[in-house]
Amino acid sequence: MKCNWRRWLWGIIPLLVLSWVAVQAEHGHLERDLAARTSNALAQSGMVWAMTEFDGRDAILSGRAPEEGEPGKAAEALATVWGVRTIDNKAGLLDRAETYWWAASRRNNRIRLTGLAPSISARQAILGVTKATFPGFEVVDRTKLARGVPSTDLWMAGVSFGLKQLTSIKRGFVRMQDLEFAIAGETEDIAAYRAVKQALANSVPRGVKVTSDELTAPPVSPFTWAAELIQGQLVLSGYVPSDALRADIVAAAKKSLPGAAIVDRMEPAEGATQGWMEGVLASLRELPQLESGSAQIKDATLFVGGTAEDAAAADIIRARLRAAIPATIKLTEQIKVKEPPTTPPPPSVSSADTAQVRVQDRVEATTASQTPPAPPTPPAEAVARAKACEEQLAGVAKSGLIHFHYASAELESASFPTLDQLAAAAKSCPGMHIEVAGHASAEGSPDANQALSLKRAQSVVSYLVQAGVDPGGLEPIGFGATRPLAPNDSSENSAKNRRIEFTVRPQ
Repeated sequence: MKCNWRRWLWGIIPLLVLSWVAVQAEHGHLERDLAARTSNALAQSGMVWAMTEFDGRDAILSGRAPEEGEPGKAAEALATVWGVRTIDNKAGLLDRAETYWWAASRRNNRIRLTGLAPSISARQAILGVTKATFPGFEVVDRTKLARGVPSTDLWMAGVSFGLKQLTSIKRGFVRMQDLEFAIAGETEDIAAYRAVKQALANSVPRGVKVTSDELTAPPVSPFTWAAELIQGQLVLSGYVPSDALRADIVAAAKKSLPGAAIVDRMEPAEGATQGWMEGVLASLRELPQLESGSAQIKDATLFVGGTAEDAAAADIIRARLRAAIPATIKLTEQIKVKEPPTTPPPPSVSSADTAQVRVQDRVEATTASQTPPAPPTPPAEAVARAKACEEQLAGVAKSGLIHFHYASAELESASFPTLDQLAAAAKSCPGMHIEVAGHASAEGSPDANQALSLKRAQSVVSYLVQAGVDPGGLEPIGFGATRPLAPNDSSENSAKNRRIEFTVRPQ
């Protein structure tokens, strides 16, 4: 039987095709297996920047390393992987930055990252920390990889510190330039401003230097400031635009009143009128010339009150104030003049009436000896009585409860026993002027806090009047959150700042 080779050919061709397909499939499987195992080896060596491709068992290494020598180390790591035959090392180095910088900016609920990162892993870590720190925010990453970071650990510590401070900023940025840190922007509130300032003073990573601080507190309205002389103390309260101006004001107060104790209760905030500082300094210069002197600035109005030695002194003080304050500040003053002591002139008598007058003098002298007039209370004694009364009221208030319903000026019934004791103490202080001061925490707006603190003080005054205290000797006043006892950084401290205080002085 004769063999027909053409028939064999039709069977061999499909077999060859199937063999080629099988070889190609196995070839692809081999390349994928090598790629997976080499990527794992590079990652375990910390070289996540490196990438590999395979042609059969021959590797092509690519990518840009953050440090010199790492391309060679990557090739050595590849050589340890079983199955790799040859390595074509085409890896290079990242560009070196002369100035290594990074910044994160915030505008409401959007975070934008710019600048440089030393490696892919560092970039991913920064992005992860940012998203964890600002959940729900839009995070835009525009950072690039580059060599030249001064110290990766220190630099990353500075970046983490900056992101933490950015949580307190409504609009602004943090920036690292080499190992120098800068911050700018407006904080969410006054408590956030204090927290960031404290962190800048005490919590900056060792090795990182703060070179620029342009942080500002949020604006308030009305922008109020006050200075009041109280029993040898000058109490400064209200708002001040910056810490630098705050230090200048305290220094000016010490210069004007070297013998007075300076009590600084000022809070940082934005919103001061142009010329505000000139008004503050002018009032501080004149306060020593006034008895019971006080000054207050509310937005663009300066009020100065007190008692001058005489009319000439009052005119001089007024003239100096008008000359010192700019046209942007309106002056309102209530400067009184001490009344000179009056001595009634002796009666004129004729010689005919001398005997009668002498008799009358003897009668008056006898009467006077029987019921001598009460001597006038010396000023020092009156001040001492006022201080004792104030301490008595403070002791009652401290040992008892004065509570109001939430966000209301309505007194809770648990406060009534304490208020009854306060009424009894106030009635034992005749001739005294009692200031009932309401204070609030920083929760809510300044205007709402001011109004609520005044209404609560008025509620206490109303209760005391109903309990029999002379209304002419009581004065309610509200300070809002301008005179905190503690930082408003916790619910416990905020509760301390919501309080009623009593100040007593002779009428």
